[in-house]
Amino acid sequence: MKDNGFAVSMNRGGELVQEHLYDFTRDKYKPDSPFLWGPVPYFLMIACTVIDLAFFRTLFVRISYDDPTMILLEVAGLAFAADVVAAYAGILAKRISQGLSRDKFNLGLLLLVPILALVVNGVLRCTTMSLTSVDGTIDSATVALTIIAIVTPVFTSIGNFAISFQSYDPLGQKMCREEMALDAVRDYCRRLEAIKAECDDFNGERIKEMDLQHLANAKKELINEALILYAEVRVKLMEYLEDPASTNVLSKSRCDEIFNRLNYELKVLESACSENSAIKESDVTEYGVRYAVA
Repeated sequence: MKDNGFAVSMNRGGELVQEHLYDFTRDKYKPDSPFLWGPVPYFLMIACTVIDLAFFRTLFVRISYDDPTMILLEVAGLAFAADVVAAYAGILAKRISQGLSRDKFNLGLLLLVPILALVVNGVLRCTTMSLTSVDGTIDSATVALTIIAIVTPVFTSIGNFAISFQSYDPLGQKMCREEMALDAVRDYCRRLEAIKAECDDFNGERIKEMDLQHLANAKKELINEALILYAEVRVKLMEYLEDPASTNVLSKSRCDEIFNRLNYELKVLESACSENSAIKESDVTEYGVRYAVA
């Protein structure tokens, strides 16, 4: 499992999801041996087939006088019977051993095909031993080569059968898929339960109170900014006029009324925030509304 510091991640909808949900299940059914991992068994079976193709080609090139295409088909047919059918026999045997199939008749037919192919190869090798030499004599080297050409396809056919039997695990694959499906269902149920819990925790009155509190805070912030701007403008005007008489007139102007009104509104908002309720219409006089519009 990849460890990036977080057990879950968030998707675009704001929902927590598990990216490595199936990692534990895959690790559980991972092959223990590197010879059973990934493409290694297929590579070994292909190597066995290539070996048989080479041996069968030497046989049919010696005894067959047909065109090259026919020789190629003869070699491919005997290699198919000796290796590919043996691999399928191993697959069916594994299914029968795990209780997933009872088709023993087809297994017998599949085993009979490579056996007959190997018997034919042995008979042809024994009957054509004299063709290996120019004068037709059979010596110990010829016998040894013939024996090797007979038993090597037997080894490769048995190897293909055994490799396919060991590498193919239908029951384990089925159980892995079932566990991954259960993990997906559990995760889906968890997400539905989280949505249900969020819906159950929803409180309209609490949301309304939070909205009113947010509105009151926004109004307070607006009034505070207005007071700051008012003080700055007043100071700037005093500095610009540089006249005590003008300053007195400015200090006793309608700005004082605005300042008092702003203070009053600020107190009303503070009381509204403390009580967690909206400001009543009676707290705002007709004068205040008219002046605020002006």
